[in-house]
Amino acid sequence: MEQVSGEQKILAIVAHTAYFLGGIGFIVAPLIIMMLKKDDPFVQHHSKQALVAHLVLLIVSLVVSLLCTIFIGILLIPVLIVLWLVLIITSLIATVACLNGNLYHYPLIQKLVARF
Repeated sequence: MEQVSGEQKILAIVAHTAYFLGGIGFIVAPLIIMMLKKDDPFVQHHSKQALVAHLVLLIVSLVVSLLCTIFIGILLIPVLIVLWLVLIITSLIATVACLNGNLYHYPLIQKLVARF
């Protein structure tokens, strides 16, 4: 693998930790980074991984929120909390991988990433 620059590392880290931006920033930031850095395989890989992971969690969150309005979803809130904790932990692991110039693959979503 080629040498990874500081800018590449920062962009990849921002893509992984975009949930700190609040609102829909955790979707928009990786998408913008992915679109702006189409020619950079390192940044492209990390932003695509982050975007798919964030989209999956957003969809699960919306489903649980909808189910909460029907009452049965209240039982799913602990599952949602665990999923958010898993995202935070795996994105921090991805951040360390970025700092070391390595690629990172989120667990369980690689088929979705390959389709994207």
